[in-house]
Amino acid sequence: MRVIRLSTTFALLILGAACASQASVAPQPVRNASASGALTNPTQVPLLYVVDGIRYPVEQVPEIYEADVASVRVLKGRAALLKYGPEASYGVVLVTTKRLAVSP
Repeated sequence: MRVIRLSTTFALLILGAACASQASVAPQPVRNASASGALTNPTQVPLLYVVDGIRYPVEQVPEIYEADVASVRVLKGRAALLKYGPEASYGVVLVTTKRLAVSP
């Protein structure tokens, strides 16, 4: 089975697509930005990850077998802020594993 690194996978997929594009939301500054404003390491986008209802900052996201993932959703903008607060300024990656998906 292949283990996926969620923080790397999703940071690359949704880089720049989170709340920063929303005019009504002021994103938090990113520490790893160059003078041009480009990220020096795209995996350092401060996305919030929620795996089976448990919040994880980007540096603590657990490794999950690809086959164990039931669904992945991205929540961004005002909806992310209303549900998860300021730590969701750049968006939230919601992951449901098959283990939780089949629980009663």
